Amino acid sequence: MIFRYKKGVKLSGVIYIHRISDFRMGGSSSRNFKLFCNLCGDDALKNSVIVTNMWGEVDVKKGEKREAELRDKFFKPAIDKGAQLLRHDNTAKTAHNILRYIIHNRPLPLRIQIELVDEKKKLLETVAGEELNREMLELTRKQEAEIGQLQEEMAGKTFFQLFFIFLHLVWTRRRDSAKRRADKTGTRGG
Repeated sequence: MIFRYKKGVKLSGVIYIHRISDFRMGGSSSRNFKLFCNLCGDDALKNSVIVTNMWGEVDVKKGEKREAELRDKFFKPAIDKGAQLLRHDNTAKTAHNILRYIIHNRPLPLRIQIELVDEKKKLLETVAGEELNREMLELTRKQEAEIGQLQEEMAGKTFFQLFFIFLHLVWTRRRDSAKRRADKTGTRGG
């Protein structure tokens, strides 16, 4: 993508695929869509298509209700900037409709291309990179808090209590590792 942009090639469109069968917008879906928007940038969002798929997995009425909710809430910021919400129902006809929409777009660079090539930013200096870095820092803070809590819990333990906890953890990990190996090979140990 970056190499082609350096050669002057721009994209006519970008597709974001979302399963209509997912009736919850969990943390990973939110993060993925936010990252998609950050990679595109406001200008290129008008060339993006948000495609809902897996229509065969849901009742049509429920799917339509979910689609309206996605359009009016979750995908609204991108749609307000020109993104299209289209359906793919696993037919050639809907696939062609999506491609026909993209083909007629005026090619535009993505924000990530502009930032990396034209502005010569490092990945972590881009809008998308900063967002990923922010998420990593948040995860680090959560893990540090968990470590602090564990340290407090361990503070009152004697050496022998900690030693037996350690042995239990080692045994549990070895047992789980052996189980995973057995599951991969299709054998079970006794």
